[in-house]
Amino acid sequence: MTSPNMGAKTLLDWFNAPESHLDSLFSQARILTDEAFNRQISVFRPGSHFPSVSITGTRCQLYCQHCAGRFLHQMHAINNPPELTSFCHNLVQQNGVGCLISGGCDDTGVVPLEPFLPAITEIKQSTSLYLNVHTGFLTETQANNLNQTGIDCASVDVVGDDSTIHTVYGLQHRTTADYLSTLQALDTSGLPTAPHICVGLLNGKLAGELKALQLIKSTIKPKLLVIIAFMPTKGTPMVDSPPAQPFDVARICALARLLFPQTEIALGCMRPRGGIRHQMEKLAIEAGITRLVQPTNATLQYLEKNEYTVNTQQACCVY
Repeated sequence: MTSPNMGAKTLLDWFNAPESHLDSLFSQARILTDEAFNRQISVFRPGSHFPSVSITGTRCQLYCQHCAGRFLHQMHAINNPPELTSFCHNLVQQNGVGCLISGGCDDTGVVPLEPFLPAITEIKQSTSLYLNVHTGFLTETQANNLNQTGIDCASVDVVGDDSTIHTVYGLQHRTTADYLSTLQALDTSGLPTAPHICVGLLNGKLAGELKALQLIKSTIKPKLLVIIAFMPTKGTPMVDSPPAQPFDVARICALARLLFPQTEIALGCMRPRGGIRHQMEKLAIEAGITRLVQPTNATLQYLEKNEYTVNTQQACCVY
């Protein structure tokens, strides 16, 4: 596939191009974004209005190299369906907007959602909360059952490199074909879906991010694409790996824009802190994102200086 106004360069050419050659890619992506969305950026600040819960508490059988269950410790621990129902009804009383329902995986990469489906259904029927459910791998039956609960969105990670699947996730019997079948199941179910792609998951380097985009393009018309970035985390086996690089994150945002010119693209909450954060945000804006979670003050100043219209939401970026 050749990108518009890009001469003979293909998506793969841009995926492999040096950082110094990416200006024209970013420029074209920003033009496409402005044509579809004008110069608007939605800023998301979830906070207490849109908390994350783990339906497995801090437990995860998969124990991925980049996470090792550490991210679950940042979520509200839920251990059974009545606890989830109680938590969500209390959230309504606190003027909550919605919540992310996530959890650890079993050793096959599946989040054990089935026992919680009746509770999720009751929450959707009795409240106005926006429910975003983070799924692992799904069969068609599981996707249909999840859709019948009435949830607003399914967030699903998509990995396009078998080596990453095997070495980082430890899923020796899974391949990119399993992500494809999960996307196909979600498409068949009709459930609104926000695929997530983590840039640099293989020790900070690009690997299957372009293929992940192509898997998504071949199966669904996503509600939203969420680009996140690998960040080395204390207490994990990958703590000493380099983080995803800002130009690589922006490169994937731009390629996503070329493949999905009418789809909103978010730079999500999982990304490195510290000095590279503003550079990553600024480049991602130049590369065509329309949603941004928890930007730095420097990024907000950049948006104002460059005359973007900023809309702020007290929710997660799939809202």
